[in-house]
Amino acid sequence: MKTLKTPHFLGQSGAMFGLDARIALAIFGLLSVVAGVAAINIFSQAGVTALNTELQNMKKAYTEFHLATGEHTLKFTDLINNDGGYQGWNGPYIDGMLSARSRLYGEYSLVEGRLDVNGVPPVECTGGICGTWLKLTKVKDSLARDAHSVMNGDDGNLAGGVLRVELTPGPTDDVYFLIANRPANASSGAE
Repeated sequence: MKTLKTPHFLGQSGAMFGLDARIALAIFGLLSVVAGVAAINIFSQAGVTALNTELQNMKKAYTEFHLATGEHTLKFTDLINNDGGYQGWNGPYIDGMLSARSRLYGEYSLVEGRLDVNGVPPVECTGGICGTWLKLTKVKDSLARDAHSVMNGDDGNLAGGVLRVELTPGPTDDVYFLIANRPANASSGAE
């Protein structure tokens, strides 16, 4: 009786399986890279949203202070306690804060500066269109730039718009956020 020999390519099923496994691993590797990039973008967007929310809450607090007192202040702690002795003060306007120290970043302060001229810090207000700017220190570089792009559009000019970024040495920057328009000669509290 004659034995039939199996052709050599039929007996090498392990080689095809190895190739299939490598293709599958390459696909899984590619998918994990895509998922990682998507996760980084989600975390970045979450950081920008959190910063934007915090800045908007400070703007709301300043607006409530102004509506209650009729005054513009350049002393951030006037929003927390009535150091300036303002009539009509009905605060604190920021819940849970005892000082100008941010929970996530550096320090808050208020400065006056021009809206109609780009600059960081905002250009001194000796005329033109002025505003009160909220300064926040020690914001992570990438977060400051991402927030600037989202809040102002991606024009690349960090010294313009409602959120301005002052590049400082190190891993963090200072940001200035417009919280109120006001005439150049409006009264303001002591700094």
